[in-house]
Amino acid sequence: MIDTHAHLHFPQFDSDREKVIEECKQKLEAVVTVGCNIEDSLKALELARTERFIYASAGIHPHDASNYVAGVKEKLKEILSDEKVVAVGEAGLDFYRNLSPKEKQEEIFRIQIELSRETGKPLIIHTREASHEMSEFIKKEMEGVKGIIHCFNGDKELLETALRNGFFISYAGPVTYPKNEALRETLKKVPSSRLLVETDSPYLAPQKKRGRRNQPVYVAYTIKAIADYLNLNFTDVDRITTVNAKRIFGLPMTKEESEPKLVYKVKNNLYINLTTKCPCNCVFCFRGKEDYVLGYNLKLDREPIAEEYMYRIKNPGIYDEIVFCGYGEPFERFDVLVKVARWAKRMGAKKIRVNTNGLAYLITGSENILNELKGVVDTFNVSLNASSPEEYYRIVRPSFGNGSFESVIKFIIDAKEKGFNVIISAVNVKDFDVKAFKSFARKLGVECRIREEKVV
Repeated sequence: MIDTHAHLHFPQFDSDREKVIEECKQKLEAVVTVGCNIEDSLKALELARTERFIYASAGIHPHDASNYVAGVKEKLKEILSDEKVVAVGEAGLDFYRNLSPKEKQEEIFRIQIELSRETGKPLIIHTREASHEMSEFIKKEMEGVKGIIHCFNGDKELLETALRNGFFISYAGPVTYPKNEALRETLKKVPSSRLLVETDSPYLAPQKKRGRRNQPVYVAYTIKAIADYLNLNFTDVDRITTVNAKRIFGLPMTKEESEPKLVYKVKNNLYINLTTKCPCNCVFCFRGKEDYVLGYNLKLDREPIAEEYMYRIKNPGIYDEIVFCGYGEPFERFDVLVKVARWAKRMGAKKIRVNTNGLAYLITGSENILNELKGVVDTFNVSLNASSPEEYYRIVRPSFGNGSFESVIKFIIDAKEKGFNVIISAVNVKDFDVKAFKSFARKLGVECRIREEKVV
C-alpha cells in the first residue's frame, strides 16, 4: 500500500514518530509526507531523507498564502530540485476558513501551477468550498500540468473537470463514513487508472479509528471501504492504487507492474488479453489514451502465440471464470481464442466468457464461428451500447460502417439460439437511452448491464 498524502513530520507525531515509522516500514511500500509552507516543506524533506520509503512534497497551503511574497518561487524550486521531493503542494484554494485573502491564495496557487509545469512534478491540490473556482483554474490555466485532487469531497463539477484534464482523484478517511454515500457513489465514475488513496494523517481518521489520531497505516481502511463498494477484493484496490501512485509520482516500478500483461487476475477471475486491435472507436473507450486498467498495463507491444497464454494460465480450474477481455477485440485473433479456450476447458475451466463488440461475423468473414465455440465458451458479453442503428453508429463508430448494427444483432440472436448465455452491455454516455436499451434487451430475450461512463 502507498499513502499518497500524510503529514508525518507534523508535531502530532513528535512523541512516537519512530514507532509510527517502523509500523509504516512493515506495512506500507511508500508514504508521501506533504509540505504546507516553506519551513514545513523543509521539515518534510528532512524526514524523507531518513527513510528510503518516505518521500516529500513542497508547497504552500492556501492558509499560508498571505505569508509569502517575493522570492517564494525560487525557494520552493530549490526544495523541489531534491530527488526525494516528488510533488508540488499541497496547494490550492480554501474559501471555507479564508485564512488568506482570495486574491493572495490565487496568486500563490498560480506560482505553484507554474512550478509543476516547469519541474514536471505533479501538483497536489487542496480544495475546500472552492470547487467551481478550482474547476475554472483547471480548465483555463492548468493545461500540461499533472494533478491530484487530494482528499476528494465528492463535487461532481470538480470531478468531471479533473478527469477530463487527466488528473488523479484521491480518497481519504471520509469515504469510510456511513453518511457519505454520495461520496462513495463518485467512485463509480473514476477510472481505475486515476484512483489514489491517502490518510491526510494526523487528520480525518477512517470510521473504525474515528476520534483518534490518524496515521499512514490506516490507509488500509480506506482501501477496504473502496473495495467493498466497488465489489473488488482488497488486493485489487491495493494493486490499483499502488501502481497509480508510482505512475503519478514517478516512483520505481517492478517489472511485474510495468510490463504489458497477457493474463491478469481480478477477484478470482482470470482475464485474457489477446490484442489491442479493435474495429470500433467507441466514444467512451480508453484505448490509445491510457495503458493501465485495474492496476495492469494492457497495452501489448506484440501479439503472443496461444502457448504463451497457456503457460501463464497454468491451471484454469482454480478460477471462477476465464474471461477473454483485454484492450482489444478477442475475435480479431479468432484462431488463438479458439485454441486457448479449448485448452482451458479441457484443463478444467469452470466457466469461459468472451467480452466482445459482437462484430465477429464481419471480423472473421464467417458465420460458422459459433459452431467452433459450442461447448467451449459459456457466455458472450456483447458491448452493444445502443438500441437503434442511429444510436449505435453515434456511440460505437465501427469501421465496417453500414450493416454493422444488423450484424451484431444477428450474432446475438444466433448465439442465443445455439444455447450460449448472452448478455448485452452499455456505457451510460451522454444522451444514451437507458429505458430503450432495457426494453431492447427484453425484446432480444437477453440480460442487460449498464455501467457508468468513466472519462480518461
